[in-house]
Amino acid sequence: MRFKLIYLILLSFISAFTLISPQSAHSAQKQNPNLNTQWKLYTLSIEDQKQTGLKTDILAALILEPKNGWYTYSHNPGKLGQPTTLKVTLTPDNTILPTIYLPGKLKDDPFNKGQKVATYSHPTPILVPVPPSLKSFTLKAKLSLLMCSETACQPFKTDLSFIGIAVSTETLPLANVQPWWAEFVELRKNAKPIKISLKNIASVESKKTATAAKTQPQKNAPPAQVKNPKPDKVTFNFDSLKPRPFTPGLEVTNLSTAILFGLLAGFLLNFMPCVLPVISLKLSTLLAGAGHESVAEQKRGFREHNLFFALGIMLYFGILSGILGATGMAWGQIFQKPPVVIGLTGLVFALCLSLFGLFNLPIVDLKLESENSGPRSQALFTGVLATLLATPCSGPFLGGVLGWAMVQPHYVISSVFLSVGAGMALPYILMAMFPSMATHFPRPGAWTIWIERAAGFFLAGTCIYLFSILPEDMHIPTLIFMWFVAVGAWIWALAGGTDKKSTMYLMRVGALALCIAAGFWAATPHERTANWIGFEQEDFTARLGREAMLVEFTADWCPSCKVLEQTVLTPANLNRWQEKYGLTFIKVDLTAPNKTADEFLRALGSRSIPLAAIFKPGEDAPSPTVIRDLYTTGQMDEALSQTLE
Repeated sequence: MRFKLIYLILLSFISAFTLISPQSAHSAQKQNPNLNTQWKLYTLSIEDQKQTGLKTDILAALILEPKNGWYTYSHNPGKLGQPTTLKVTLTPDNTILPTIYLPGKLKDDPFNKGQKVATYSHPTPILVPVPPSLKSFTLKAKLSLLMCSETACQPFKTDLSFIGIAVSTETLPLANVQPWWAEFVELRKNAKPIKISLKNIASVESKKTATAAKTQPQKNAPPAQVKNPKPDKVTFNFDSLKPRPFTPGLEVTNLSTAILFGLLAGFLLNFMPCVLPVISLKLSTLLAGAGHESVAEQKRGFREHNLFFALGIMLYFGILSGILGATGMAWGQIFQKPPVVIGLTGLVFALCLSLFGLFNLPIVDLKLESENSGPRSQALFTGVLATLLATPCSGPFLGGVLGWAMVQPHYVISSVFLSVGAGMALPYILMAMFPSMATHFPRPGAWTIWIERAAGFFLAGTCIYLFSILPEDMHIPTLIFMWFVAVGAWIWALAGGTDKKSTMYLMRVGALALCIAAGFWAATPHERTANWIGFEQEDFTARLGREAMLVEFTADWCPSCKVLEQTVLTPANLNRWQEKYGLTFIKVDLTAPNKTADEFLRALGSRSIPLAAIFKPGEDAPSPTVIRDLYTTGQMDEALSQTLE
C-alpha cells in the first residue's frame, strides 16, 4: 500500500506542473559573487574642475570591487582582454552621460605568457560627470565586463541604477582626497574639457528627431544632391545580435514543449559521458536487494531502493529550481561557488574512503554489505548526490529547454526543472515498477569487493575533477581539508569498535566537528593582497630610487620560503606595511631556472634562499637592507623601520 502511495506522489508531482502555462516572460538579473558594485557621489571644487577640465561640481562613481582573487579587464586592456564598459543614462529624458575610465594596473596575463594586460583588481571607480543643475536625478547604467581568475574567465553583464534625491554638494565628500584622485588628474591632463549640461548632451530621442529633420526635404526647395555619401559608422552591441537556430523545429517556445523536451533531456542525461564519474553511485541501484534470501524480499528491496533513489533526484531538482529561480544563476553555476565545491569534494572523498573499507558512512553508504544505515535514507541521499554531481552536464535538448525557461517566472522554472528531474528519474521508476528484475542480478559474493573498489576509484576520479575546477589559491586549503576528512574517517571507524555507546557517540561527534571545522576553514576566503609584482629587470630598474620596495626571493621547492609566506609575509602584514611605508612588493620566483634572477640574487651577496631585500627611495637605493634565511614578523618590522624611517 505504501508503495502505491509513493507512486501517486511522484506522478502527481510531475503532472501537477504540466497544467501550468506561462503568462509573461521577464529576464532575471544575474549577480556575480566575485564582484561588488557601489555608487558614490563626490563634489569638485572650482580648482578641481580646472585641473580635470570638467565643468560640473558633481561627480558620480561606480566603484568596482573584485573579490576572492578575481579581476576584470580595464576599459583599454591592451591587445588582449575584453574591455570593461559602462553606459549611463540620465532618466527620464534618456540623456546619455559621458564615462571616464581609469587606466588600470598592468599584470601578467595568466592566459598568454609573456603578455601584460591592464586590469582592475582593487576597488576602482568608473567616473560619470553629472549636470550641476540637477538636485534630484536617476542614473540607469548597463555594465559589461569579463571577470577572470588565474584559471578561468566569466563574462558578466548587468543593469544598475542610482537614485539621487535633494543632492547637496556641501554634504558630498571631496573628490580630491580620494585614493584615485592623482591618477584621475594625470589621466585628464591635455584632455578636452567636458561641460556637463542637459543642453549640450543630446538625448537618444532628440538625436533621432534631429537626424530625421535634417534628412527630410523642405517644402518648395529642390532635393539636395548628395555626392559620395559616407556610410554611417556602425556601433556593435550584443543587443543587436539576432541568432538563427540550426534546428528551428526543436526550439522551445511554450511550457508544454519545454516539459516534453525536459523529460527527454533528463532521461538522456543518464547516458551522457560527463555523468560517468557518478556511475559508482548507480551501481548500488542495480545491485540493491540482490543479497536477500527470499525472492519477495529481493523484489521489495529492489523496488524500495529505486523509488527512493528517484525521489532523491526529484527532491534535488525541486530545490535546485528554487535556488536558480531566486538567484538568477545559470545551470551548473552553483559549481562557481568554491565552498560548495570544497564541501562536495570532502563528501565524495569520504565516500571513496568508505568504499575502500576505512569506515562506513551512516547515511550515504554505497557499500553493498553495510548494515549501518537504513536502505531508504541511503537510496534517497544517494539519488540527491548522484544528481548533484551530474549538474555540470548538458545533454541534448537541455540547452534549449533551460535557455527558454531561465527567463520565465519562477513557477515556470520550477515546472521545467521538475520535468528534467522526472526524465532523469524515469529509468529508476520503471525499474521499481518491475521489481522482478532483481532476481536476474547475481548474488553478492567475493566478487563484490572488486565492484566496491572499482566504484572507489571512480569516486577518486570525481575528486580530481572537483579539485581541478577550484581556484588555484584554494588547492592547498582543500588538500588540508581532505587530510582532515581522512583523519575524521579513521576516528569514526575506531569509534565503531568501542564497547560504550557514549564513547562511540563522543568520538563520532568529534570526528564530524573536526571535518566541519576544517571545511569552514578551507572554504572561508582568506585575506588577500594583490600587491606582489613579478620581477622583471626593466620594471625593477625603473622603480629603483623612486619607490620603497620589498623584494622576496622564493621558489615552489623551498619549504622555508612557504613557511615565511604563511607566517610573516601574510596579507595582513603586507597590507599594514604598504599602508605605513607605501611599499611596492616584488617577488623573484626561482622555481624554474632564471639567469637574470640568479644574477640578482648573487648581486645581493647570496646563493641561497629564503632572502628578502628592502630598497629605500633616493640616492641610497643601491644599498638595500638584506634579511637572510628565516625571520620573524618583529625582525621584519625592525628592518623596515631602520631602513625607511
